Amino acid sequence: MEARKIIITGGATRIGAAIARKLSGPNKEIIIHYNKSKSKAEILKKELETKGTKVFLIKGNLSKETDINKIIKFSKSKLKFFDCLINNASLFENDKLENFKIKSWSDHLNTNLRAPALLIKAFSNNIRGKDNNIINIIDQRVFKLTPFFFSYTLSKTGLYTLTKTSAMSLAPNIRVNGIAPGPTIKNKRQTEKHFKKQYLSTPLKIQVNVDHICNAVDFLIKNSSITGQVIAIDSGQSLNWQTPDIMGGKEWKTII
Repeated sequence: MEARKIIITGGATRIGAAIARKLSGPNKEIIIHYNKSKSKAEILKKELETKGTKVFLIKGNLSKETDINKIIKFSKSKLKFFDCLINNASLFENDKLENFKIKSWSDHLNTNLRAPALLIKAFSNNIRGKDNNIINIIDQRVFKLTPFFFSYTLSKTGLYTLTKTSAMSLAPNIRVNGIAPGPTIKNKRQTEKHFKKQYLSTPLKIQVNVDHICNAVDFLIKNSSITGQVIAIDSGQSLNWQTPDIMGGKEWKTII
């Protein structure tokens, strides 16, 4: 299976752009959604077109239903039908249960959960054939919950559940899977020192290679036996077990 009519949200930068490069090639058509990265989207478009890929750019704020509808209408007009949807775009801002604002809550849930749900709905009504794919980019933290990034975490655990339930609903013609990355690319709030400390704290003690995420996307598209799965590509971050209760408890003292 080769994906040929592809929609990628948040496809102009970071992991989304890397996925676009991986899936590009002759006889491919890709809708690249962006919000604030117009210049980067235009540069990426030119790059992918040198590979023979038809690229269409669409701007939109995924927290707004009107913009989502605009993206859907645009995608239908350009591709006619779809065979691959990558729900990659994400809002990632910090808040806590004790101080979260309704705007933060709504923006996270609308961008990270409602938008993928509406795009999946539209995708499912505009396919041909039996081998179609949806891949949701989630986060390893859904396997290792913490109280930090409150609204973001709730939106991503919702996306994890959406991945599972939509796989049930849309089989056999559409397969739905997810990828849960760990420390891959430094975010805007991190210093290099903090980011390095983060990935060195994982069991494998290495930064996640973005190419490995792209390879997993390609693998999921080509493997027609997999649906409803979420793969953690996180250098083992979600497995971290050396927490204070363990390290300071009887189990650890017995071992040493």
